[in-house]
Amino acid sequence: MSLPNVLVVGAGGVGTIAALALTINKKCDVTLVVRSDYEHVIKYGYDIDSVTYGKINNWKPPHVTKTVQDAVTKFGEFDYIVLTTKNIPDGGLTCEDIIRPAVTEKRTTIILVQNGMGIEKPMQEQFPDNVVLSDIQFIGSTNLNCKVHNSHKDQSFVGIFENKNHPNPEEYYERADAKVKEFMELYQHEDEAINKVNFDANVKKSRWEKLIYNSALNTVTALVDLDVNRCQIASANETLFRPAMDEIIKIAASDGVTLEPSSKDKFIHIGDGLFYSPSMLVDHRKGQLMELEIILGNPLIVAKENNVDAPILSVLYNLLTLVQFKIKEQRGVIKIDEDDYKRIDSDKYPRIFAEAQKEILE
Repeated sequence: MSLPNVLVVGAGGVGTIAALALTINKKCDVTLVVRSDYEHVIKYGYDIDSVTYGKINNWKPPHVTKTVQDAVTKFGEFDYIVLTTKNIPDGGLTCEDIIRPAVTEKRTTIILVQNGMGIEKPMQEQFPDNVVLSDIQFIGSTNLNCKVHNSHKDQSFVGIFENKNHPNPEEYYERADAKVKEFMELYQHEDEAINKVNFDANVKKSRWEKLIYNSALNTVTALVDLDVNRCQIASANETLFRPAMDEIIKIAASDGVTLEPSSKDKFIHIGDGLFYSPSMLVDHRKGQLMELEIILGNPLIVAKENNVDAPILSVLYNLLTLVQFKIKEQRGVIKIDEDDYKRIDSDKYPRIFAEAQKEILE
């Protein structure tokens, strides 16, 4: 009987450790999609320093491909896609587009190991007959030039995204329940001291809770280009972090989710003394696009729908939209011809820009 076929898309710190964990367990056949580091990985593999799995030099996944399409061509249909890429729907290429070649109707289960709210909705719309699962990981893993450092025990929380629009909810959730149990078994090491896979019975609440951290600390540090602790020294805890967290708690409540106010202190003190830079700040400093829409844009859509006032988050979002605009232009995602705007009223700029961006993306 053949083993389940698993495709890991995204070879950053989280994706590489996920591929390693699945490979070590020997319960499935693993393929890792590696883009920019493909040639290095093929020749030399990864050097891994993991608090979970130890030090491993020159490790290579069972199968490595440069694209999702190559993975399908060489290694056939997949039972699971573990998606660990950043989710940047405003960056030109969506996550749905990235994995589309590897999705087989009904067969392939899609597991989103990503930040943010509302990330499941476009997946469910594009692949209505495929189970979509959530996986929230607390692993502290980075990949720099194929040197992977994993600082926290591999612990994940896997659950089923709500799917209100499926025509046969009973059949869907029956399938989803079987798939979440199977994937947890695939990822769980036989020795639970090695890693720990938990069932997340309330995915919606878990994701809102993580946003208490991401919507405040990630966004503010990226906007001002300061690590968390320097922001705190400059009084950001009271002027920005806590007020922004309060707004997330209010928005979540309007969405039927009660978050404990004590969560604010947990996240504010999570890195005391470490002078660390959250992922959005790291992306900003590298000139890479940020996960702005899933961390701030989507929660603010919920706030608007439910008439929740969120002035701090709104200002952060609109300012970061301008920062994202700058990065998009630097990376060639958008192009601005200044001559097009010289004799146009500034109120008409958004319409002209939208038309130009649409032309580029097409």
